[in-house]
Amino acid sequence: MTPVLNGKVMDVPPVEIVCSGSSPTHSVDAVGEESARGPPITINELVQLAHIGIPNDQVTWSRVTMTSDKWISVRHDSRSDFSAKRAVVTVLSPIEGTISYAGSTSADSVLMNPVLPMIALKAGLRFEVFNLDTKELVNKVKFHELVTYWTWVNCDVIAMVTDSAVYHWKINPRDATSPPEQVFLRHNRLAFTEIVSYKGDPSLNWLALTGLTPEDERISGVTQLYNRNEDITQCISAHAVCFSSYHFPGNPYPSTVFCVSSREAQDHGKVHVIELGPYKTGNFAPRNCYDHLHFLDDMERYDFPVSLQISVDYGLLFVVTKYGYLYMCDMETAMCLCCTRVSVDVIFAAVLNTNSQGILAITRGGQVITVDLKKDGFISFLREQVKTAYRANRFEQVICQ
Repeated sequence: MTPVLNGKVMDVPPVEIVCSGSSPTHSVDAVGEESARGPPITINELVQLAHIGIPNDQVTWSRVTMTSDKWISVRHDSRSDFSAKRAVVTVLSPIEGTISYAGSTSADSVLMNPVLPMIALKAGLRFEVFNLDTKELVNKVKFHELVTYWTWVNCDVIAMVTDSAVYHWKINPRDATSPPEQVFLRHNRLAFTEIVSYKGDPSLNWLALTGLTPEDERISGVTQLYNRNEDITQCISAHAVCFSSYHFPGNPYPSTVFCVSSREAQDHGKVHVIELGPYKTGNFAPRNCYDHLHFLDDMERYDFPVSLQISVDYGLLFVVTKYGYLYMCDMETAMCLCCTRVSVDVIFAAVLNTNSQGILAITRGGQVITVDLKKDGFISFLREQVKTAYRANRFEQVICQ
């Protein structure tokens, strides 16, 4: 059987990535007219994918994937031979500014492990996982159903979504052919939607599957929330969700938190912060708070949330929208603290920048950008613009320490 992946791994020194602009850390305060009055953030371009051989028409959601801030994996055609049957796989580290892997593949989709140097490849019904350091095949399986969406849920588990169910594939080097196991059935409200996200809490007890569908002149989002221990499922209106373990002040124990963002009627939306069970003795009553979001549209576009990221260190929830807007919310109250535009291009992938506690995002124009807080300026902004002295004092303690 022809291997899905061929190429050299770490046989040559990593290649430096050429960044656009006058320097790799070219910085602006905001995009467009909002820069004069927007919140104090910096927007740095780390990589321009065109400069490392990625054609702009192949910078798409299905070809460019980012499961964490460690790697971006790209499946693209060779510039020298666009008729080649095998595509090129490029794995790069945006923070370090290096290319970690380059090789050819017959796969139709590739995903890097969010933590470990392992790459997963899908070719039809075949799935293979390789260790890029040892160049060894770790796991492989031939699935029995067409997988319409797949992702790493954590560093050990790959989720596979079919038209009828969700499966988890445990990556186990000691059992290279272990099959995926069915976790739950898809709700009928997700029928005919395009699955765009699958998330799990740290224990993988709470799981959330999100699909989008065009409806009249808007995009509707539906999320199926499933609890494995109770075998209970519930559907909610949501375009983007995420889970986290978060320690609220005054509680002796951290809580499992479910964050939700949705676009509703006209230009209104909401962001929710929901504390999930089971209740932990000694903690305050579980909270369920929300705030309203105002979406900025024009006649030719319909904006909606595409990614939620939580900075546990700062107590901030970041809401990223398709058309480049960033909303920063307070994790403890869900209050929207500020909003600004960070990209004039469509954003189709975003993760937490664990180094800066900001956002790392990929735009349709091939930019990889990092959006970070100006710490002192952010506190001043809260005092002067939002006029929330208590929150400003609390954020000052955790952000400026």
